[in-house]
Amino acid sequence: MNEAIIKYEGLPQDAQYGDPGVFHRLLSVLGCDPARWQEVLRCATQMSTIEGCYRQMEEKCRTLEGQHAVLMRLVRHVCCSANINFSKITIDEYSDDSQVNLEEAVPGLGDPYVDAFPVPPNGKRIRLQHPERPGWTPVEIRIDLNLTGNANNYLDLEIQFYLGPGDKQLGKPIGPLYKGNQFLNKDGTQIKLPFPKYKGDPIDVGSLERLAVEIKNKSGGGTNLESAQVVILYDNDRFYKMCSGAFCKTGCAPDAPCQ
Repeated sequence: MNEAIIKYEGLPQDAQYGDPGVFHRLLSVLGCDPARWQEVLRCATQMSTIEGCYRQMEEKCRTLEGQHAVLMRLVRHVCCSANINFSKITIDEYSDDSQVNLEEAVPGLGDPYVDAFPVPPNGKRIRLQHPERPGWTPVEIRIDLNLTGNANNYLDLEIQFYLGPGDKQLGKPIGPLYKGNQFLNKDGTQIKLPFPKYKGDPIDVGSLERLAVEIKNKSGGGTNLESAQVVILYDNDRFYKMCSGAFCKTGCAPDAPCQ
């Protein structure tokens, strides 16, 4: 029998894979240049990264599609004439106005309320509100109070704002219970106060709501509250921009641009 020496190269054991020498011998057996092999490994890593980014983008696209569908349903609801409280013409009438006067006295509430000025002392009160109008967002309060004989005991006047349906339905109290001297100095000069917020956000007065104020005269003797002017300021520029969108114009569709 003829004997011959056969060259045999086996794969390393698992424990030897961490040896750089073994790693290079393995690449030599496979006929692969180590530098090129590093490029192959980088491609695999990059592919994994790209797949992760793709999955994130796919998830974000699904979220955007859902949000888009919700917005389109909202636009269709808003553009339906049956859901519109005030026409564009009515809204335009308020575009140059920056204040709302609470000057409409609410009658028929019974004692201790009075139906009109003057408001007698000893706990009598009056409720004032504004007429129906498109929704708005108050930003500032200005109040003037006129007492009998030019008295200046504004501390005896209590002022509370309410937000609700209006008229005889009082609604929810808004802000603190104010005193008259928080709005007027002893010499009658006015103090401007910001309108209160709800949970840190501005309070919107809806189109089906009214802002009302109650003024209670706790003075003694014959000191009547002869008159009062309650003015609430709001940003009419923002109001007009927010209420004059192009979505519902003729030629505009919820799923297409305006012509």
